[in-house]
Amino acid sequence: MIVAHGTWLPESSRFFLWAETTSADSQPAHDGDHPFQLARDRLEAELLRPLVSGSPPEDSMADSMPLIVPSVEGSPVASPELHWEDRPRATRLAPWVVHGLTLSPESALTWLVTLPAPEELDPHVLRVGADIRFWCAAARFTLELLARQRFLPGVVGARSFWEPLVEEDADRLDALRSAMPPACWLMLNADPDALLRGFVRTLVDHFVRRAASRLRMRPRFVETAGEELAGSLFARNGRFESDDAEALAEELESWQARAEEVADSPFRIAFRLDPPADRESWSLRFFLQAVDDESVLVPVGRIWKHGGASWRHLERYLARPQEMVLEGLGRAASLFPPLEDSLRHPRPESCSLDVDDAYRFLTEAAFLLRDSGFGVLLPSWWGKRGHGLGLSLRVQPSASSPRNVVSRLGLDSLVEFDWRVALGEDTLSREEFLELADLKRPLVRVRGQWVELTPQRVEDVLSALQSKPALPEMSLGDVVAMKLGRRGDGSLPVTELNASGFLDELLSRLSGRERLPDLETPRFFRGELRPYQKLGLSWLGFLSRWGLGVCLADDMGLGKTIQVLALLLHLKERSELDQPFLLICPTSVAGNWRKEAERFAPELTVLIHHGIARTEGETFRSEAEKHDLVVSTYSLVHRDLERLGAVAWGGIVLDEAQNIKNPQAKQTRAVRKLAAKKRIALTGTPVENRLQELWSIMEFLNPGYLGSEASFRRRYALPIERYRDAAATAELRRLVEPFVLRRVKTDPAVIRDLPEKNEMKVYCTLTPEQATLYQAVVQESLERIEAAENGIGRKGQVLAALTRLKQICNHPAHFLSDGSSLSSRSGKLTRLTEMLEEVLAEEDRALIFTQYAEMGKLIRRHLAEQLSIEVLFLHGGVPAAMREKMIATFQDGSAAPIFVLSLKAGGFGLNLTEARHVFHFDRWWNPAVEDQATDRAFRIGQTRSVSVYKFICAGTVEERVDAMAERKKELAETVVQPGEGFLTELSNESLRDLFDLRREAIGD
Repeated sequence: MIVAHGTWLPESSRFFLWAETTSADSQPAHDGDHPFQLARDRLEAELLRPLVSGSPPEDSMADSMPLIVPSVEGSPVASPELHWEDRPRATRLAPWVVHGLTLSPESALTWLVTLPAPEELDPHVLRVGADIRFWCAAARFTLELLARQRFLPGVVGARSFWEPLVEEDADRLDALRSAMPPACWLMLNADPDALLRGFVRTLVDHFVRRAASRLRMRPRFVETAGEELAGSLFARNGRFESDDAEALAEELESWQARAEEVADSPFRIAFRLDPPADRESWSLRFFLQAVDDESVLVPVGRIWKHGGASWRHLERYLARPQEMVLEGLGRAASLFPPLEDSLRHPRPESCSLDVDDAYRFLTEAAFLLRDSGFGVLLPSWWGKRGHGLGLSLRVQPSASSPRNVVSRLGLDSLVEFDWRVALGEDTLSREEFLELADLKRPLVRVRGQWVELTPQRVEDVLSALQSKPALPEMSLGDVVAMKLGRRGDGSLPVTELNASGFLDELLSRLSGRERLPDLETPRFFRGELRPYQKLGLSWLGFLSRWGLGVCLADDMGLGKTIQVLALLLHLKERSELDQPFLLICPTSVAGNWRKEAERFAPELTVLIHHGIARTEGETFRSEAEKHDLVVSTYSLVHRDLERLGAVAWGGIVLDEAQNIKNPQAKQTRAVRKLAAKKRIALTGTPVENRLQELWSIMEFLNPGYLGSEASFRRRYALPIERYRDAAATAELRRLVEPFVLRRVKTDPAVIRDLPEKNEMKVYCTLTPEQATLYQAVVQESLERIEAAENGIGRKGQVLAALTRLKQICNHPAHFLSDGSSLSSRSGKLTRLTEMLEEVLAEEDRALIFTQYAEMGKLIRRHLAEQLSIEVLFLHGGVPAAMREKMIATFQDGSAAPIFVLSLKAGGFGLNLTEARHVFHFDRWWNPAVEDQATDRAFRIGQTRSVSVYKFICAGTVEERVDAMAERKKELAETVVQPGEGFLTELSNESLRDLFDLRREAIGD
């Protein structure tokens, strides 16, 4: 076994790789008995190649390094990862010469960020030390800084360098330094903070220089000291000869200081690009945007009208506003030169752009301006999937596919498609497209909508028009993946897909547009299927009819077995069970399948193929064909593959399908070689540790649907597991959702035998102080909303107003954030206190949910003071260990009868059945979210009725929105959209009525 180690060498700016091993043929480091290094060829073969596919970096060099290592009795002590049974305790630190390889900063960064996760390695062959795992985390942090372009030039002496900007990430950097294992710095006797910062700084500097050299960004002519400095920033060594080095360093510091001063301002310059109403020029309008609330936008024209040395807006103070605007526009003009024309006007408010400059703003300047601290608002259609140039597909069954027997299809069957050019929401003929291409404009207006038409896209389409046949064939799996939203690998996305014939029915139901046809419980099924089991039967029946593989992933105990038995009975009653099904399961449950079949489906004939008495050869094939179901085990598949493969199976069912989660295992490969029309996997854990397990199951069910193992890892596993890529997660979920059905015991739609739940709305009044604040905010908000133009700005104003009004309804101290007293200032808090006194008198326990963590702190403080009890408060900042301790404290019933929870941190994943009362202090206005929070108490294990109280301030926006949400729910028979997004579409008059304060809202 080998343990890989790594050390950053600050003096040489290289990364040192070395290894320790228990191999008997390796050379010991010294006279001790612990082998401490490998020869270069073995280090490459046994350390580098297993960790990263391909050859070691070209710039790796054999090297040796004196490192300070824990030692005892003249020998170095093995690291904890080596797991020696008799590992001695070190008695001292001693220097040892260790042999290994060194990598350049660029190679080290690439090598560290592409290392497989430790769990992906065979621990009996190769392990990764804690030091390398730390440097991997530091390298990913560095790569993120590079990706976000968080670096600036600097000068020290006669050398320039690229300095990483870590101020915004100071907490993350401190956390990273705190997590540094002693092995990283102890071996070099270095300061941990200096070591980490030096690592990040060096990697950033080297990587930027290398990238710049490939882009040939070094100035061709050097005449001034500034140009010499700029040239050195792109040179490899960074040195430059200039008598003005000190002056340049001072100028850089002054420039950075100005940038920091702008960053500390409560406002920043923002740009909004508005397309023309006709074919005239585009307009780039200038605004001041609040840094802490991007919905607050003020046209700069108000600054020019205001005048004065200072300006105040919504409790935000800005000194020298006119200078700030002009200085900001000047900085922006250096990034986007077309802005310079507007600066010739004494009071610039906007800038006119032609179509080429508008496109340059959308594709280049917007990113530069955002990264430089400016606000950018783009048209809503820009960047939307399917809005630009693409293909429109019309799919039909292939002439070679069966017309009547759809059960023989499968995702590998071929279909035919015809295609046209799609531009935005329109489909264009070849002639129409060529007319637009002749305009040679990157943005064109087609039937009232603007779309992108780049020269590269035009070339791709013209090439496709000339090279693609009229009716090419593709697999049904490719069509399904496109329909479900897989992003294409090619340059042209599929923006529209229509199907004809029976393919339309399949695609409509797979994408959820149409309900699955209901199947009745088979006549010969002995027992009663619960509603969710009937749904499972219908789902299994529909997809198996098309020859599509499915994974039934219900929780253990929800009846996966009887759903499969019901399916087999359904097929038998329809005379479609003309070939036997093969069921493969763990040995321990083989007998259980026979017993369950005898109990629920005695009409099925079952053969157990297991044990030394099992039949062979032609006898087995003959016996199998006489039965409806043949049960075998995973342990036999590989040994009996030839025997099992000789039978024409109507279907294959894998019970406990996680047994094939390792795609390279012998039994997994053997299972995949078996042919069958229908394939079903049963497992309560389709993903136990890694997404590769899901790929392995899906590869058995629908071969090739998720691509090769390597492409799946690149496209989904790595982005999701390592970087929590939301887009990749959503795409993978869409692709597998039609083929994986999962129900859990905690779902009320599945298990309904729970006690009664009583929901009540508690109407509260505002105090005079709340009413005064409320009225002032309403007046101010309506003025801003009416002044705002339609679009993102107006929606932001509406949502900001809703937030402020909800905070006032909660408590004045919540809105003002001034830490003031709490008692007798909020109708809601007063009523909550009164109701909790009754709860405590009955010796009950209660949960209190709020969507605001700050309000949760205020509630906890007030209740602890007024009721003299311990109050727990769970929010997103609570560590996992403390979270579990809080839950245990509440559930044991001995103390802390009140539990305050923020909706995001406590609304899911908790079992708090000791509570009989649930208070929603402020409303999320999404019944699904509120129900999920309520289910912390109302769930399996709850034996008493649960009372749910939803607080509403009468006569305010809370009461009006609650009524709208109820009407919307009744009319659409669905829940309200998450959050308050539907309110942003209301007219100004409707909003005025919504916000208006009724007389009944104010208490005495």
